[in-house]
Amino acid sequence: MTTSQIPFTEEALKTIVVEEFEIPADQLTEDATLETLGLDSLGLLELLVAIEAQTHKEISGMDLPISPNTPYHEAARIVTHAVAEAPAVGSGEPVAE
Repeated sequence: MTTSQIPFTEEALKTIVVEEFEIPADQLTEDATLETLGLDSLGLLELLVAIEAQTHKEISGMDLPISPNTPYHEAARIVTHAVAEAPAVGSGEPVAE
């Protein structure tokens, strides 16, 4: 099974947010928005690129209904669904950051 075939879960997203953006896991609460977590529009794009690098799926060009004001848990649901639906990029090589 290649990396692009492994399901991308909310737990995998949480790991990226915690490791890449150094946001403590306990801040990923029900009422936290991406903006309160420190993710503005640029941060959101950086998050999508980090997800692409891990999953080998292209989602940054998708018209995802998320913004810095989106609650984290809603964004997590949207992003995990988008990754499941997104096409694999290339031959399994990481997406350039």
